[in-house]
Amino acid sequence: MSRSQVATAGPDAPVARERFALLGIQDTHDPCHWESVSQPWEVLATPLDGRPFRNHKVFVATPNCILYRESFASPVRVQVLSPEGMLAILVPVQLGSRSGCFNRSLETCALPAMLPGAAEAVLDAGHEHFMLLIRLGLLRRLLAEPHWVRLERAAATRRLDLSPRTRQRLAGWLGALLDRVHGAAAMLEHPAAVDALERELVQGLSEALELTGDSGRPAPSAVRRRGFDRAIEHIRHADLGVLDLPTLALAAGISRRSLEYAFQEHLGLSPSRFLRLLRLHGLRRELLARQLGEATIGDLAHHLGFTQLGRLAGEYHMLFGEPPSATLARPFSNEAPRFWDPGFDSTSRSFFTDGRTAGS
Repeated sequence: MSRSQVATAGPDAPVARERFALLGIQDTHDPCHWESVSQPWEVLATPLDGRPFRNHKVFVATPNCILYRESFASPVRVQVLSPEGMLAILVPVQLGSRSGCFNRSLETCALPAMLPGAAEAVLDAGHEHFMLLIRLGLLRRLLAEPHWVRLERAAATRRLDLSPRTRQRLAGWLGALLDRVHGAAAMLEHPAAVDALERELVQGLSEALELTGDSGRPAPSAVRRRGFDRAIEHIRHADLGVLDLPTLALAAGISRRSLEYAFQEHLGLSPSRFLRLLRLHGLRRELLARQLGEATIGDLAHHLGFTQLGRLAGEYHMLFGEPPSATLARPFSNEAPRFWDPGFDSTSRSFFTDGRTAGS
């Protein structure tokens, strides 16, 4: 999926501005219609009684992830082909007495999960769940190999074991994330924010399944130092809005754990914290360079890959002693004489673009 149009509620609703993801609401009253709008799933639906059919779905879809919450007003049996190249995980919210899939009740603690394939499920009246679909390629890029291997092996058994409390917490987190994206749809106009949203989904799932953690021994000190130098050089020329730890470790030529050690040794903080500080300072420079009314805080933040504006405001205030709105409103002169001209060295580049020309 490349640049796409955002979907709004209802199949015949007008199309909004061009975005890098899709979000919207589906409300279907015919099983055949539901089958046709359920792509990338292939669905065969059979109502199980004479009650009117209704499926209600709230969704967000990015190039590599799909998250939706859906409910059913009447019982239905489905046979499905799951999307090619994607891991599928069902997180129950409310179960009907007959709800089940893979010939198992959904009342167990295990989450139904599957790699690309076929399955049957019964979704009873009143049933409600979250469905999370993530491309396997994204999981393999963002997770350490032992973690994505463990996840795929568990999905091959069609169950992810979680405690009831963890399952409930995961459902609550997915609901809050879905509400946040629908409440700030403008973020989907920014590729960096969409990329950050995908990383957040993978990280949140990894933490819920307790996949995170160190693996393997760090590289020797000299190897870590060379990897650290390569990482810094990569950061100089990277787009900070989309740069993530797996990409940085690959560019450094060392493991993520070795990269963590190297940054702690040379900068006294983790690489993820260093990248976040660079983005926070980049945002501050952008805010200082803009005239009030010229740009919104949300647009500038989303351009740098920030998606949680509430958390950002608190972190920004703690770091700089004022909210982002105060920075944007304050007059700022950038006319101090410079002691270096980037034209002296065409290969030299700051971590930040000049705020006056950024986004032009």
